[in-house]
Amino acid sequence: MRPSIYLGRLPIFDNKRTIYGYELLYRDTDENSAVVSDNLHATARVLVNALNHIGLNNLTRKKLAFIKVDDKTLFDDMIYAISPKHFVLEILEETTFSTELFDRIKKLHKKGYIFALNHYRDTGAFHLRYQALLTLIDYVKIDMDDQQDLPSLLTHLDKYDLKYIAEKIEDEEQFQKAKEAGFDYYQGYYFSNVNLFKKDKLDPQYSLLIQLIYLLKSDSTMDILIEKFNESPYLTLNLLKFIRLHEGLGSQSIASLEQAMVLIGRERLGNWLELMLYAYDKENEPESNYAKQLSLHAKQRAYLMEELARHIKGSEKYAHEAYMTGLLSVSESLFSDKLSDLLKQMHIQANIANALLKRKGGLGRLLDLALAVETNDLETIDLITSKLSLEQHELNECVLISYRRSSSAPE
Repeated sequence: MRPSIYLGRLPIFDNKRTIYGYELLYRDTDENSAVVSDNLHATARVLVNALNHIGLNNLTRKKLAFIKVDDKTLFDDMIYAISPKHFVLEILEETTFSTELFDRIKKLHKKGYIFALNHYRDTGAFHLRYQALLTLIDYVKIDMDDQQDLPSLLTHLDKYDLKYIAEKIEDEEQFQKAKEAGFDYYQGYYFSNVNLFKKDKLDPQYSLLIQLIYLLKSDSTMDILIEKFNESPYLTLNLLKFIRLHEGLGSQSIASLEQAMVLIGRERLGNWLELMLYAYDKENEPESNYAKQLSLHAKQRAYLMEELARHIKGSEKYAHEAYMTGLLSVSESLFSDKLSDLLKQMHIQANIANALLKRKGGLGRLLDLALAVETNDLETIDLITSKLSLEQHELNECVLISYRRSSSAPE
């Protein structure tokens, strides 16, 4: 049985019953429920599942995503792996408040991060604890089951620049009551149940994440980092998706792993790797055979195309483009999504995209050759090698090198 990841999604509606955003919820079973014992792990797992496994745009359709955070999460630099353009950080009511936390939130707020306060209650103690924070908060979520005098509560909060979200709307009467009180947004089972998303789990190995973080902190060379990254095609492709979501980065087309790593920078790359480390399950379950086979297949094809490109043109730039083409050509199997949809989550150089989607250009021809080699399609192999002026013994050499390279990388 393949290991799975789970994610819950609950829509947030406006006064016209139009979806305004989505709350993303930690789930760990088919039962659409979860017991959270570690908020940092739960937040990281939600983010990794949304960003890596499912794809944020598939979940939120370019609307805001609300995710729960506590003080431990906010103090950790993995928070910088979250793009403020796409997420609202929903501060849990049990968060330990302190002057240091206020300063941290103030710093994040200046960087553009948006905050919500979860389960605000009309009690003196709760208000005193979070009063200073309300100047940095954009949304306040209020549980309809806890409140008696809603108009008075909202009037009390009106001196702050806040939007109000009514939680646990169960029927039309509660919706109208909240609407009349002055709420801006609403969520609850009256509008929608929690949608459960489930996908095959293909997390990179725990040891690989540790090694990459160590290499970054020890200022290892780019070549060493790339060699280590190449052990996990899934990690490389998720890096492309991650870059696409970040303002200032996503508009630049990418043709190689080296370019992607230079673009994101060491610090933000380290934040992203730490996010995946925190998301890793406590039992550190071994990588499944299914994930290993997919990874091996992706590496073999990518290395074969890289060797062919290097042999035919003698250009490292072209070899890197061929490697990326080969890797992306297996992405449908890795992510269980259409290739065209996956490419929308990345910004890939046009010649690579055309090779993948239309089999155009030299890269498209190399991809056809790689596919023919895998299926032992001799007629197609002869046709393409003839057009490329590639001798059979040269093709065999490239195949052997690609198998050797993919098999020698640690699993």
